[in-house]
Amino acid sequence: MSVSIEKLKKIRQHHGWSQERLAEMTRLSLRTIQRIETSGNASLESKLAIATAFNISPGELLDDEAIEVGNGGINSGGVTGVILCTGLMFYQFVLAGVSYFDLISLLLVIVLTIAMSSISLGLKNTITTFLLLRWVLVAPKNEMSLQKHLPYLNKVILYCHIAGAISTLVGIIAVFMTPASFSYQYMPEAKYPFTMGLGVALLTYLYACMLAELILRPLKHQIERLLIQHKSSN
Repeated sequence: MSVSIEKLKKIRQHHGWSQERLAEMTRLSLRTIQRIETSGNASLESKLAIATAFNISPGELLDDEAIEVGNGGINSGGVTGVILCTGLMFYQFVLAGVSYFDLISLLLVIVLTIAMSSISLGLKNTITTFLLLRWVLVAPKNEMSLQKHLPYLNKVILYCHIAGAISTLVGIIAVFMTPASFSYQYMPEAKYPFTMGLGVALLTYLYACMLAELILRPLKHQIERLLIQHKSSN
């Protein structure tokens, strides 16, 4: 397994860590850290330990060289996963007899995530990152420099959770501040309007978790797996 010497040094210096500090945080020997920063060669265990210490993915330690990754074709694993998740969600949302779908909540999470991502990453990088969702169903083919997408995916996953938390908090505040007479007027069919309002507010975080943990994070892990396979085969 190889790592980028320059990226490793840059990340370590960004954290303000010396080689001794990195060795302490990873529980690796100082000689091992020095060897990795000199040769760029690291065992899988060492690479995972360093990535964990920096709270990044192992793929972010790879070189930014223009390598081609992926053979294309239908991503059978992704298709299977989508079918299973869709079937489970359909059962929970429809067949179970209780409606958990709220379009406004879903759109709110998506729009807030895109907004925060655009501010942080720029509109172009945000669009590029969301376009990666096609790889859930169709595997990448001869894609260049996949590792550059990993930091962006990390940020978008974080923004999904933040968008869900903020939207849910706003919804809960709105429920507490809404007069009971107003609730009964606009939700006459609800037996407990207050409880129903809280449920709708919590839906936004549910949608955020689904987007982040059922789609974006598995996609990130797929890219990491392709990069590791490529490095292992060379």
